[in-house]
Amino acid sequence: MSREAPCARGFRVLVDKFGRESIEACVEEGSTVRDLLGQLGLRASEVVVAVDGEVVAEDEPLRPGSRVKIHSVVSGG
Repeated sequence: MSREAPCARGFRVLVDKFGRESIEACVEEGSTVRDLLGQLGLRASEVVVAVDGEVVAEDEPLRPGSRVKIHSVVSGG
């Protein structure tokens, strides 16, 4: 039976990536949205992030159990 490893120095957050994939990510204490995006290989300039239902800036701190939704930015001309 496989069991997820505990977060050594942090906690888990639930992440919905573009409405297509839900994952649990392990982040360190004091992590921000910017840190999470970097961990996921995403750039803040290309996404909009909501934490617990509120659109937030990239310097928003994450808390244990936060629900993070990542949406792609659509632009055009």
